[in-house]
Amino acid sequence: MQTVSPGRLAIILGSLVALGPLAIDTYLPALLTMSGHFQVPIHDVEISVSVYVLGVAAGQWLGGPLSDQLGRKPVAYGGLLLFIAGSLLIPFSADVEQLYLLRFMQALGGGATAVIAAASVRDHFSGKEAARVLTSIGLVMLLAPLLAPAIGSFLLHLAGWESIFFLLAGYGGLLTLVVALLLPKVASQSSGEPLSKRLFTAYGRVIRQRRAMGFILANGLSFSAMFTFITDAAFLYMDYFELSAAHFPLAFGANVVTMLALNRLNVVLLRYYDTAAIMRTGLMIQSAAALVLMGLVLTGSLTLWLVIPLIMVVCGMMALVMPNGIACFLSLFERDSGAATGLNGALQFLLAGMVGTLLGTLHNGTPLPMVVLMAAASLMALALFLVLTPEKPRQ
Repeated sequence: MQTVSPGRLAIILGSLVALGPLAIDTYLPALLTMSGHFQVPIHDVEISVSVYVLGVAAGQWLGGPLSDQLGRKPVAYGGLLLFIAGSLLIPFSADVEQLYLLRFMQALGGGATAVIAAASVRDHFSGKEAARVLTSIGLVMLLAPLLAPAIGSFLLHLAGWESIFFLLAGYGGLLTLVVALLLPKVASQSSGEPLSKRLFTAYGRVIRQRRAMGFILANGLSFSAMFTFITDAAFLYMDYFELSAAHFPLAFGANVVTMLALNRLNVVLLRYYDTAAIMRTGLMIQSAAALVLMGLVLTGSLTLWLVIPLIMVVCGMMALVMPNGIACFLSLFERDSGAATGLNGALQFLLAGMVGTLLGTLHNGTPLPMVVLMAAASLMALALFLVLTPEKPRQ
């Protein structure tokens, strides 16, 4: 099955997956400025973050099975074209509603591009080796949110918020070259079914796999806990705790440093433990940290120096949850790896977008709605994991 260097494949696919974090995190420091530009409250501009993840959900839902049918590269080309077009048009948005529309278009392309990454891993690796490659992809991908807020803050002060989206368009162009020249070509898995039928029959086979759905739903809800913070990060740090735009990347980047450290720890843990066991532990720790965070807010004890380390734990656990969860459900599929990946991505971003939208609705000028939603999402992730993926004896 192994036909390509794991390290080389991880770098190529990590650069594709990084499209999402870059498209979100680079413009977080600009949200306040953009709210002034469009003359709307910051929470209205924050909704564009949720719009983006909903677009990514749609892109992954379509791109997954299409990549099985048409091949990975054609889907990546189409997705990148949409992403670049949306990025170039966003700076010319006339109002916040147009911003939402163009962010959805940008995200639709970004989602279709990113979804081929995990499916491409399954094309070449399986089991623990797939988990190791996915962890390495995570390491490459994590460089994006580590650097993105600082890059966004620099561009904001240098050339305005519009320059951030021009940079994203340039990155999309660079990825087009990466796909064309470096991504290994894999034959499509065409079954002769019409494309419209393929979307439903492939997803039907995935949904009927109870254990796979346990991993997929737990992945999505765990990600939603982290995304709830990402959606409200500008409010929490820059508005509520009054951090400057220059200091915001430091507070935000602390989460990425934690994820990088746990990413490396996951490589070590995979030598001794099953992927499902590592995922379960990550879900348990994330739930505990979210509950502590909620308790601090309810008792009026939350301070900046307490919230930063607890958020680091909640977000950091994704380095243990996500790659192991993907490896677990991909091991259950061979023919429908693209569809399984598409469903995982679609539900992950759909759930995150719904939670983010709910957060915008419930926002009351305090961190309470954020921490309640974080705790609820992480606890539901743990519960579904325990119910749908009962522990199996180690092979």
